[in-house]
Amino acid sequence: MPWRSTLYPDQWEPGYSDDAGRFLHDFSRAGYHSGDIPVPALTSPVTDVTRPPYNADSSGKTDTTAAIQKALDTIGLSGGGIVYLPPGSYRISPQADNNSALLIRDDHVILRGAGPDRTFLFNTSVKMRGKRVISLEPRTSAWWNTGSGDPSGIALSADLPQPSSIIPVTDVSSFAVGELVAIRNTITQSYIDRLGMTGKWQAGNPANRPLAYCRRIVSIDTNARTLTVDIPVRGFLFTTDRARVVKTSGRMLSEVGLEDFSIGMVQHPDATLDEGAYDTPGTAAYDTHGSIALSLSFVENAWVRRVHTYAPAGNAPKVHILSNALRLWNTRLVTVSDCDFKFPQYRGGGGNGYLYCLNAQDNLIRDCRAEGGRHNYDFGTMASSGNVILDCTAKDGDLASDFHMYLSLANLIDNLTCDGDFIEARALRPWGAPMHGVTTTQSVFWNTRGLRYAAKHLGDSPALVYSHQFGDGYVIGTRGPAHDVDSDDFVEGVGTGDSLQPRSLYLDQLSRRLARESTPPSP
Repeated sequence: MPWRSTLYPDQWEPGYSDDAGRFLHDFSRAGYHSGDIPVPALTSPVTDVTRPPYNADSSGKTDTTAAIQKALDTIGLSGGGIVYLPPGSYRISPQADNNSALLIRDDHVILRGAGPDRTFLFNTSVKMRGKRVISLEPRTSAWWNTGSGDPSGIALSADLPQPSSIIPVTDVSSFAVGELVAIRNTITQSYIDRLGMTGKWQAGNPANRPLAYCRRIVSIDTNARTLTVDIPVRGFLFTTDRARVVKTSGRMLSEVGLEDFSIGMVQHPDATLDEGAYDTPGTAAYDTHGSIALSLSFVENAWVRRVHTYAPAGNAPKVHILSNALRLWNTRLVTVSDCDFKFPQYRGGGGNGYLYCLNAQDNLIRDCRAEGGRHNYDFGTMASSGNVILDCTAKDGDLASDFHMYLSLANLIDNLTCDGDFIEARALRPWGAPMHGVTTTQSVFWNTRGLRYAAKHLGDSPALVYSHQFGDGYVIGTRGPAHDVDSDDFVEGVGTGDSLQPRSLYLDQLSRRLARESTPPSP
């Protein structure tokens, strides 16, 4: 029999809460242009890299890094276009002291293949410590001012404990419509106490731990001294923690894309892949530590679609890449769709073997697949919020798809299928220096499907979802033969997700928002 969550009635609107003050965030603005328009299917202009003047070798016999990079730069500096890789195999690797093999650094540049079963990019270097195969980042460096340090800004004039698009500040004179800003705090002792991390974290400004929301200003009210931003902040902002609006530097890279190819990395011949061997020079763990196949940094309104990993000839069948597959770092409004990432060689400690890693906000991962990662899907840092994972599959991860560190606030996992995998949201993780600590609050697991329990699991009995979030957390609907939940959060519908209405929280919220915005105001 169809049922609805008590937190999501038929007439739900943003701001609804139950008598206990529990509520679901509005996740409808995740992804490319907040879902207002579809990811474009561009057809021109197209530059074939196998033709003059680039003459990239598609046979896989000679290195094509310089030729493809020249095309990316030439097209980028001329205003953008599609850099096309026809069917074939393309050998690439980071050249000289470069940290990336290929780098997209100009707006409106798309790297496109003929399809993941026809175009293959093959990274031939095993000396990939801290390096990337393909990077997307702006030519002029950008910074959100959300890392270490304590930049000055304009103070909030009131607390924002709940979601809000309207930001009250002490002075609006320095801001402009369209400007990208960060609304952030400082790690004060009061904030540490509020999170229950007293004695575990130290006050100050360590990297990765200021709570921050990167937003664009859409209007300014000089009389009320408020800024209206494009996406509501998620809350948890207090004047006692020096909540303020700070300027960002540089500019974001936008309207860029990766699509329709497969990427593989040559297998390291060494067999030393122990958990802590990434600090032992000469080992496979050391050489591959922190490598990333696809890296997006300071990018907005962009996409990755129909990109797969594969095992190059000579690799073991279950070695596709050396360590991490995709990392979104300080990105916003990026859509990743129809991707299939599998089988990192190194899955040791120190941040290796993650397949979809979200250190970013308001991005959408949909219709994707992950298999064999240390963590197949992972959220981390306090700048990771508002992200959505929709209709994806996680298979046979070494450890859980998880919330990893530092209060990644208000993310949505929507209709994830776990096949020998599980999801974890702990209230306290004791690892790391500083301690990872509280990992998430107000995140939602919606209609999760379990095909089989993971071989490695937490506690005495296996479960599909382990949710012990700081403050409020939500597990709404599970289904499939492996549907059990281990949680002290808000839980509804264990084993009855097949009849949960709506099927997808994100899609329903998006539909409702677009309908509201298309309705003309009453006279």
